[in-house]
Amino acid sequence: MKKLLSLTVLILIICAIAAGTFLGFRLFEGQAPEITVVKAPQIIGNGGEISVRVRDNQAGIRLVEARVVQGNHRVPLGEKAVSIPSRWTGSPEKEMVLTWQINPRKEGLSPGKATLVISAFDASLRNGSKGNQSIMEIPLNIDYIPPVITVLSTIHNIRVGGSGALSFRLNEPVTMAGVRIDNRFFRAYKGNDGIYRVLFAMPFNVDHPRVVEIEAKDLAGNRSVAGFAYRIFPRRKKEDRINIPDSFLRQKMPGFESRFPEVAAPSLIATFIKVNHLLRKKNNGFLLSLCGKSIGKILFSGKFIRFKGAQKSGFADKRHYFYHGREVDQAYHMGVDIASIAHAKVPAANNGRVVFSDYNGIYGNTIVIDHGMGLMSLYAHLSEMMVHVGQDVQKGQIIGITDSTGLAGGDHLHCGMMLGGVFVNPVEWWDSRWIRDHITYNLYIKPD
Repeated sequence: MKKLLSLTVLILIICAIAAGTFLGFRLFEGQAPEITVVKAPQIIGNGGEISVRVRDNQAGIRLVEARVVQGNHRVPLGEKAVSIPSRWTGSPEKEMVLTWQINPRKEGLSPGKATLVISAFDASLRNGSKGNQSIMEIPLNIDYIPPVITVLSTIHNIRVGGSGALSFRLNEPVTMAGVRIDNRFFRAYKGNDGIYRVLFAMPFNVDHPRVVEIEAKDLAGNRSVAGFAYRIFPRRKKEDRINIPDSFLRQKMPGFESRFPEVAAPSLIATFIKVNHLLRKKNNGFLLSLCGKSIGKILFSGKFIRFKGAQKSGFADKRHYFYHGREVDQAYHMGVDIASIAHAKVPAANNGRVVFSDYNGIYGNTIVIDHGMGLMSLYAHLSEMMVHVGQDVQKGQIIGITDSTGLAGGDHLHCGMMLGGVFVNPVEWWDSRWIRDHITYNLYIKPD
């Protein structure tokens, strides 16, 4: 009996020691909480967000607090305290993600360096019941001052439907910079000399833009705008009457219906209207989207070569289409049509890189050449295309042969120019004096 009693006491002592050891390990454990960054921008402008994850798998999380320190200035951002039912059981929160909003200007922080200090305490009874503490310091760069724009070019005369150029400097790195004309943005490119250069366009249907300004946004998201001196001149407006004969419809519409089933209609003239209206819009949209592939430097040199021949249609001419004496449709002609001999050789207007060489609806066989900084030349209605996408071409190099593919009524070349997603008048680019006075001079580059 005594042996049994002694064994029982021994077991109880061992259990007490084990329980005490366990409780001591849980209540007085010495592992501090773990803090990891979830989101922390390197630069904070007028507002920023910082997130961290706090984890403690032992006693659990008791308190997390954050503050920004800049010199002697301390800005508390807030704290998260966990309600603990019993210190004997520890905290029920083993992991949490906390987010703080920082508004430097409102909180009196100055532009420059600062430090975000995050402190986390667990529910351990160590350190006088304060628990184990972890501290993480995250360096911050405060910047709520927008970039300073210094315009370099001085004379900016641009015609509606035409092109312009501008150069400027910025006092800090930026994520975007360029010229905004209403809702269109023309990107500027930074040269090795630190100068930002931009080619921009005045859309043919915008006579009085509401916004014409330089825009830049720095790494902290601060946006800056600056005006510049400019004059806008009206464009010459011309309207043409084009009669659609049945012979043209019989020749062209079946081909469009086979290539593009969506334009098929009960009559050939109804098909023509779909081709001329809906397909034209689709084809133009595709061509203009190619400007997004432009290389960020100038590839062209001097004036652009004008294809030899007689001009048949001008840029942005408004066309009225008549069938059996009745007007059936209208469209704007976004290029210059030039007729030469049948199957004439087509030269590249200037140095560049081919970004498209294929069939494109109403334009037929088409070549598009990138000349850099969003500027592209277009050659349409070809029979042969002698260059391929990605090929570098030189001014005057033969790239194709004229024909009447697409919606053309006869053998000719459709000459187009695009700039930053806008069709522009090619005639300007055929003029060496205009190139010198309006482009190379404003871009601070040496003219030919």
